[in-house]
Amino acid sequence: MGDLRYCFEQDRVYSTLKRTKSKGLAVIDSEGIAESAIRDAIKRGVFIYDYLNAGALEQERSYYNQFKHLRLAKYDGWDGEYWVDVTNKAWQNHLIEEARKKKAKGAIGLYFDNSDIYYMCKEGFKEEKSKMMRTAPSAEAVYKALRNVVKIIVEDVGLIVMPNGGNDFVEKMDSTGYGYLIKTVNQEGVCYTDQKPTPSDDKKYYTKYLNKMKKRGRHIRVIEYPKTKAQAMKALAYAKLHGWSSVYISFHKNLCGD
Repeated sequence: MGDLRYCFEQDRVYSTLKRTKSKGLAVIDSEGIAESAIRDAIKRGVFIYDYLNAGALEQERSYYNQFKHLRLAKYDGWDGEYWVDVTNKAWQNHLIEEARKKKAKGAIGLYFDNSDIYYMCKEGFKEEKSKMMRTAPSAEAVYKALRNVVKIIVEDVGLIVMPNGGNDFVEKMDSTGYGYLIKTVNQEGVCYTDQKPTPSDDKKYYTKYLNKMKKRGRHIRVIEYPKTKAQAMKALAYAKLHGWSSVYISFHKNLCGD
């Protein structure tokens, strides 16, 4: 893969699409973006992955009111975002329909975010500071719901599903015979998170996980958030040392298509 850019800031998506070179990959959030801009990029040879928030609900989304009754808890560190009950059939149908819409716009894959909801339900939301808004479903029910959604998106809709994080979910897919549905994984902040060095224990954990995924034949993508160019070079060298497929460097705390 050539040029690689991630952009989930709506006011920067158009410029990101224009700047991405032929045979490059633009990972974007297409909501509110004119389909013509996406088609123009595709005509130039750009590949598109589109954002899908599988395990959380954002207040800014047009469908927020439709699903706000499924909120489980506030998403710590992200204002206006809530972990959501993915076992609800209407939510699963929503994810599949969103995937179909993104495929129609020209996407070949999905940045499948917040499948960590499986981990959260398994661990009992210990990481969240807010009170639970409703009783969380069992981790097993969450796994089966997400697994079924992924299976339909891959086999019926025809999109690549790239989990962002979701390590426990991907491992569960592997151990239950559904790992073949996941061809690529994405991990944020292996070396640098929020422009600070990632804690050593977290770095070791991510490294072990990604190396395991690489041995299983998966394409490995990493996003790093360093503060300086020197740190960026260290992150790039670290990924190269481990033979990971691609690294995207963002000097912002958000993904702006640098």
